[in-house]
Amino acid sequence: MAARADRIVLVLPSLERGGGERVLLQLAGLFLTAGREVHVVTLIGGGALRSLVPAGVTLHELIDGGDPPKGLALAWKAYPRLISLVRKTKPHAVLSTMTGTNLLAVLACKRARVRIRLVLREAASLVNAKGFLKRQAMRWLYGLADGIVAVSAGVAQDLRKLGLPHDRIHVIRNPVDVERLRYLAEVGPSLSRHVDESYVATLGRLAEQKDHATLLHAYAASALRASHRLVIVGEGEEHEKLLWLVKELGLTDRVEFTGAMDNPYHVLANAKLHVLSSRWEGYPNVLLEALALGVPVVSTDCPHGPREILDDGRYGRLVPVADCAILARAMDAELKQPASGVDAVLATHRPQVVASRYLALLDGGVGEEQS
Repeated sequence: MAARADRIVLVLPSLERGGGERVLLQLAGLFLTAGREVHVVTLIGGGALRSLVPAGVTLHELIDGGDPPKGLALAWKAYPRLISLVRKTKPHAVLSTMTGTNLLAVLACKRARVRIRLVLREAASLVNAKGFLKRQAMRWLYGLADGIVAVSAGVAQDLRKLGLPHDRIHVIRNPVDVERLRYLAEVGPSLSRHVDESYVATLGRLAEQKDHATLLHAYAASALRASHRLVIVGEGEEHEKLLWLVKELGLTDRVEFTGAMDNPYHVLANAKLHVLSSRWEGYPNVLLEALALGVPVVSTDCPHGPREILDDGRYGRLVPVADCAILARAMDAELKQPASGVDAVLATHRPQVVASRYLALLDGGVGEEQS
């Protein structure tokens, strides 16, 4: 019989805005409700999501968030501190997320020489992980973990291709708390201007992965350009490049960049359509969040997640990656005839269901059927 993990440590890189960070904080609260002692460990302190750490959860910040080191320097500094913390807290189970943090957690837990059940959560598609050393490190260190959570069947397939033990890979999809989303949508800030205009929205970091350039070209070619503004929520390294593209396409008075938002759900809930134009994903929660708020969606059929979430296009249109012409037509079509019947897909992502699967795995059982 599996031993119950009464003390659980969750390890993540920081509490800056991000899907993985929000998921682990949500799980922390659910584990606490289930009667477990919960510790959240961040490599870097501070962060916009720090206030979301549930009351009753112990927060440990390994490095001051003022001017933290990056890359290998961060890992080198955090490594001995994580070892010390593991030895001090003596958890029954450790759950880590994000690839770099996962690799560090494996090394620290093995070096601590404390008997721990170690589970790694992998949320990223490895399609773009071309680095040989990274793949070799994952192949070696992930193989030392007791369990590996893949957030989608596609990510699980990527992990299998690394040669990791199939019986340790478990698909557990992300939780979506529909009631909390609706509450956040009620209390969240609205757009600063043009509040009465209809708009299409996209939420996501302004990065190459999200391919906002294709979205802008599609929007420029679509019929909805005349009837709906385009609102882009997020910040990132592509911001200046995208501003120039907006100007080049003659969209300056039609596109609004809001920057990052701690609570973007009022903006999302009032959109007429949400578009995900990514080149790759792991399991994009924003599609589920849009469906939970009653917002129609269009997404690229990128690896991995959109096809699984939208049930092969049943709950929203899927389009090829980087094809602005097809994306433009799909946006127009989805506005005219949105998909319906999304309750079934939302039910499988209920937070309590997801948390019970994680706890089963952390306790030494099987969180979900191996994929």
